[in-house]
Amino acid sequence: MLLTDLAFPAAWHEQASHMADALLANDSYLICAHARLDGDALSSMAAMGLFLQQHGRRFLYFAPHGIPDTFAFVKMPAPVYDTLDAMPFRPKTVLALDCGKPERLGEELAEDLAEFSCINIDHHVGEGMGTIASMVVPEASSTTQILASIFHAAGVKLEGPLGEALAIGLITDTGGFRHGNSTPEVFALAAYLEKNGVSVHKLREQLESNWTLTRMQLWGRLATQIQLLEKNRLALCPMTLEDLEETGASAVDTEGYVEHLRELRGVQVACFVREQSYGVCKFSLRSVQGINVQAVAESLGGGGHINAAGGTMRKPLEVCCHELQKAVAKALDGSK
Repeated sequence: MLLTDLAFPAAWHEQASHMADALLANDSYLICAHARLDGDALSSMAAMGLFLQQHGRRFLYFAPHGIPDTFAFVKMPAPVYDTLDAMPFRPKTVLALDCGKPERLGEELAEDLAEFSCINIDHHVGEGMGTIASMVVPEASSTTQILASIFHAAGVKLEGPLGEALAIGLITDTGGFRHGNSTPEVFALAAYLEKNGVSVHKLREQLESNWTLTRMQLWGRLATQIQLLEKNRLALCPMTLEDLEETGASAVDTEGYVEHLRELRGVQVACFVREQSYGVCKFSLRSVQGINVQAVAESLGGGGHINAAGGTMRKPLEVCCHELQKAVAKALDGSK
């Protein structure tokens, strides 16, 4: 079997080709993703901008919370706007990446979304919210993995900054190739990108060697708050607003902490609960294969993937932790 046969799954070829045609049939885009950018969301935006730039299409970037400092090294071919009012022109089409629900695009864009046509590319479970076209592939490890097939179908070389952006999404959404979504197709695509001059090793170094002192101090503080529950199968860690204020850290500094919890010996589900404001909490869940935390998240109003999910709960932190423990306990008992 050729490397390309694995790197670009045959099951995606038809959809990828149709999406490439749809992208090139329009001439101006507002590129966005879920409002609080992670590695896959940001690198998907970067890669898409580079693709459109190669084909002479106009585009603008929109991210209401800006680019997290941890991803400042990602090469963006255009400025990123944090409000629609600041944009120099009004694009015709929203290109929503790594996001399947309008409300996750941020309040401002969610309210105006009906005024645009929309193309949606995502790997979260759902039907897609595109009015022109949607390509939703839940079995994909990341949105950049889907983009790689689309760009390949369009005859674009996956190299340079575009290839690096695709690799960053692969690395971050597979937890550095440690999660169960690190399939043969993922490794084949990583190998294909390496063959085209993309250094996965150097990108991992850039991702992992850029900690601030405040982030390390926050993680140290959080380590004292970890609870091992359900016969040590659940690691749950709550974080209050005071934890951020007293360490001088920000919400961005919590990125990756739930994966860190999953590293505890014997833990099957990791749960990180962050107080976003008083009475509102965000939660993140990670699990070993065979335990569906997507169902847990959906039962509490969230969503995601089988082994990686999350959501928002409008309840006090203590109540959120209690309800999450109950829901996870049910999933753990059901997996026996």
